[in-house]
Amino acid sequence: MSAVSDYAAKANIAFTNINTSLDNIVADEVNLAKQISDLKSQIASGGSVLTPEDQTALDTLATAGDALAAKTKTIADGLPDLPAPPPGV
Repeated sequence: MSAVSDYAAKANIAFTNINTSLDNIVADEVNLAKQISDLKSQIASGGSVLTPEDQTALDTLATAGDALAAKTKTIADGLPDLPAPPPGV
């Protein structure tokens, strides 16, 4: 193997690890958004009345979740898809 192919192999491993990390972040964002939505639904269906402060807190969480999702989407959209590794790597 040449220095270039050695470097390419290391870079492909790093890209795969980064991709896995980003996938985990996206999954966490989806989970957070679902939990916020479920909590809102649970409160609404349970006859509970939110105080204005509680509603503000929930709205802030929802806004933060949306902002994180948008931020990581921008990062993910800016990264090229991984090419297939060359034969023998």
